Amino acid sequence: MAHYLITGTSSGIGAALCTRLTQAGNAVSGIARRKSQLGASAEKVNLFQGYQSDVVDKKGLKKTIDLAISNAGPIDVAVLNAGIYQPQDGTRIDPQIYANHMNINYLGVVNALAAIVPDMVRARRGHIAIVSSVAGWRGLPKSAAYGPTKAALISLAESLYFDLTPKGVKLQIICPGFVESEATAINDFEMPNLISADHAADKIIEGMKGTDFSINFPKSFTRKMGLLRFLPDRLFFRVVGKQTGAL
Repeated sequence: MAHYLITGTSSGIGAALCTRLTQAGNAVSGIARRKSQLGASAEKVNLFQGYQSDVVDKKGLKKTIDLAISNAGPIDVAVLNAGIYQPQDGTRIDPQIYANHMNINYLGVVNALAAIVPDMVRARRGHIAIVSSVAGWRGLPKSAAYGPTKAALISLAESLYFDLTPKGVKLQIICPGFVESEATAINDFEMPNLISADHAADKIIEGMKGTDFSINFPKSFTRKMGLLRFLPDRLFFRVVGKQTGAL
């Protein structure tokens, strides 16, 4: 039995991971801002412990993670998943919305890492998976606040890889496409290859068992998005603009 620590377990991918992992007999410590929706599995609720904490609160998060370790033992796998998404109209920029995305999506991960990494480095073992998004691969319509935080997470994981891998800590970045959640439910455009949170959880668990640094899914969508990364700018804007109706 492994001890998983997961942030952002109120709903969506985080809640689905809690269910899948506890069903498989793992102990899961779930962290979320909303205490009433911590994502406990009904079948294996005795293996799940929920903690109300905000990833933006560095000191509070450290205390919560220390408590989880005290209750369930050293963290074997940390899935840093907490995040927000709010579509943006780039003609009306509210700096506070952009700051909220950066504080939660990016610095929230950094805060969790600060609490988790030292123990793993001392033990020379552990596994960290950071949830980013294909929205971090290139700029997309309505993602001006969200996308840059996900791009930052990819760069963060790539940079940390050089420090943590020699210390015995496995590091992976997770880049899903569109996943059914409270966040994507507010989108007013067609989301190609939309998958359920349960499907996403299965893909993440499968990917974490492997050795690939980047876990990308669904392949039918991420392959197309991957090609867009290498298009010349003029062609990229034309293709994406036409497909989304943005241009």
